[in-house]
Amino acid sequence: MNQTEQAILLQQRVSELEGENANLRTALTSRIVVEQAKGVLIERLDLPPEAAFELLRSAARRSRRTVHAIAAEILASRTSPAYIEREIRHLMRGNSRPWQKRS
Repeated sequence: MNQTEQAILLQQRVSELEGENANLRTALTSRIVVEQAKGVLIERLDLPPEAAFELLRSAARRSRRTVHAIAAEILASRTSPAYIEREIRHLMRGNSRPWQKRS
């Protein structure tokens, strides 16, 4: 392999790593938002952490949005959005979850 080929392969690898780095940074930023939203839901609704995440996940799935988008909306408001309240009622009604609001 000559130097030109090596340089091309090296540049391709650098580009791949830069893309991977960007993806990881995006994932980390998203995770921070989701963790903050979980904390807000834990505080607002007196839920255990696993229940707060399940609530985010379920609301995202039912509304066909990302967990990050739901989490960002929760962080942007002082009260839980109405669809979060509906999702709580839906999950509690099904009672198929190992969690319930703490007393």
